[in-house]
Amino acid sequence: MMEKNEALIELTGWLNDVKEFSWGVALKVAVDVRKKNHQDEWETVDKTIYDVTTDQRPTLEGVKQVKVKGRISGTSTFQKRDGSTGSAVKVRANTITPAGEKVAEAAILNQWPTAQIGQAGHLDESAPF
Repeated sequence: MMEKNEALIELTGWLNDVKEFSWGVALKVAVDVRKKNHQDEWETVDKTIYDVTTDQRPTLEGVKQVKVKGRISGTSTFQKRDGSTGSAVKVRANTITPAGEKVAEAAILNQWPTAQIGQAGHLDESAPF
């Protein structure tokens, strides 16, 4: 019996765009391409774009990074802001989860009791950051 041909992928990247449809969700996820420069420091030299689709409804409000597990289903092209053509890897996701740590509002309020969480309000000049 022959093995099924498939390209599985697992990635963590920056969440750039989320569009909801009746069938599910489409995301654009960017992964930094990094290399060492002449000063032996790591720098971002490019980004690989992933067009991710899923029939799930992940909760992504306020999320900046996501972890995606799925299979590669092809490639696509798109027009960049500068007018040049970019390419993306198409991924059909089995799972999409927020990446990184989420800080609970209670922990923030414990550290900074004057913090206003939610819609942006006035600038707190006394904030320690």
